[in-house]
Amino acid sequence: MTPGGGGPQAGEEIPRKPRSKETKRQKDAYLQVGRYLLDQFSVSAIRSHATIALVDRDRIQFYHADRSVILVSSALSSSESDRTGGLEKFIAIMIAFGRLTLGDDGILHNLHGGKLLGGNQKSPTRGVPRGAVRMQEGNELVFGGDGKTEPFTLTLGEVIYRERLVLAGRSTKVLHAKSPRWKDVDLVVKISWPGSGWGMENEFLDKATSEAKGAAKDKWALKHLPRVFYAQDVVFGLDSTHERVASLFDEAEIINEEYKHERRTLRIIIQERLYPLKKLTNVKDIAQVLLDVACGTYFRFVHWSPDAYVVLVHRWLYERVGILHRDLSLSNIMYRTIKGKVHGVLTDYDIASWTRSLTGDHIKSLQQRVGTPPFMAIGLLDGSDALHLYRHDVESLFYVMVILTTHYEVRGHRKGETGGMRMRQGELPFEEWFDEPSYNELALFKKVFLLKRGCLELSPTFEDFRGWLMKLRKSFNRGFWANQGQWEEDMEEPCDKDTPTPFDDETLGGHVHYSALIGPVRHLKGKLKDLVIRYDPQSPPLATSTGAAQACL
Repeated sequence: MTPGGGGPQAGEEIPRKPRSKETKRQKDAYLQVGRYLLDQFSVSAIRSHATIALVDRDRIQFYHADRSVILVSSALSSSESDRTGGLEKFIAIMIAFGRLTLGDDGILHNLHGGKLLGGNQKSPTRGVPRGAVRMQEGNELVFGGDGKTEPFTLTLGEVIYRERLVLAGRSTKVLHAKSPRWKDVDLVVKISWPGSGWGMENEFLDKATSEAKGAAKDKWALKHLPRVFYAQDVVFGLDSTHERVASLFDEAEIINEEYKHERRTLRIIIQERLYPLKKLTNVKDIAQVLLDVACGTYFRFVHWSPDAYVVLVHRWLYERVGILHRDLSLSNIMYRTIKGKVHGVLTDYDIASWTRSLTGDHIKSLQQRVGTPPFMAIGLLDGSDALHLYRHDVESLFYVMVILTTHYEVRGHRKGETGGMRMRQGELPFEEWFDEPSYNELALFKKVFLLKRGCLELSPTFEDFRGWLMKLRKSFNRGFWANQGQWEEDMEEPCDKDTPTPFDDETLGGHVHYSALIGPVRHLKGKLKDLVIRYDPQSPPLATSTGAAQACL
């Protein structure tokens, strides 16, 4: 500033007042706003955005959320004594809100291209005006008629899955459905809001399915892939509220560059119904599904030679199709039954990536810190790993197994209730993994778990998993310590040694790989004895430390 006052000179930084600490009253108000916005997004209609007002005596403030950002307006006075015309503005805004169409208000009753969404009145809801748009059992979605696909209807059933309510995210919902176009198929419709920068889930699955059908040795994979019948991304016009808000961030300058806006796309996918792991009542079937997903994830692995590890660890999707899943979680591991036998299926490819885009030359913000936090790998949570590697998915699958075996118990069918997994009563281990909002703190929790010794508090139902889990934990323990040791060695004597052997980050020094996950299965006893590791008889055997031939079928 100039000595005599006035404005800042060219190039001079404008001083900012330090933010005062939020009071309890302010925090309570923000929580109230958050709850109201969540209520708006949790209604049965498909909604792109929501706007609410917070009234504090004679002042009103507007909040707009669209799953990517929350915009907050300046406070507006509604007092007649306000000299800025606040009352007139307030009245004008209320009139404008009253004139909003359903689409302007965020309720999507029509898809792009005039395809009707909703409007069926077969099952009216008490308190909901006739003609209101709802997404509920009995309603119909109409698709097609675009010159490529004949029009068809989809009748919605019960909600099968609803993602934990958040204001920013994919907000995935899965509903049971039926359609005369696929009369004999049990269908579901998945409605979600992935980032617009991600590839379409059906494109990944179409490519994987085509690859599996193309070679006899890969046909086993068809049993472990979802079947997609129809997919559509809804396009928002430039004059839509959704797109206008997004355009505000095209060239916006963000303080400290701490926020990066991500456009979102409404994606609707119709596919064959699969069943969640939690529905199984047989512990061996549960282990088989986990094993199938692991086998369906990796194609070849490590064999031991007298001199070194020869790394051949590649996921089948990674090796044959060029896909990295990147979001293994308890809800994404499902199963289908074929001739009375369960087959594990890996679902939800919303944030999958083509492996060609995951290189050091193509790092994007979209590629980092993706997944379901309680199941994410340590290196992705704390940012110590620059790229998402396939061994991160091995770590995620390990965490899935840990949570499954410590948080749940299996009950058979009883009179008056269905069988399946139930959450154990009382205090559960690793609950902080689900409650900790800081990624760095969550990474620390997991490091303590992996690097320190201690018994797992398994549910009695899953006691036979103990040997499998402890060996996996030991593999990660050795891998992380090896990584730390390599770093310390390089730091202490960088000039007194020849160029050190690069640390194999993809397998944590050869400790975390396919055989670390599958090897212990051969020695399981009790309920898990004789699990099926699916082989391909046409693949050449790979020598291992046990001399067994191993390849996924």
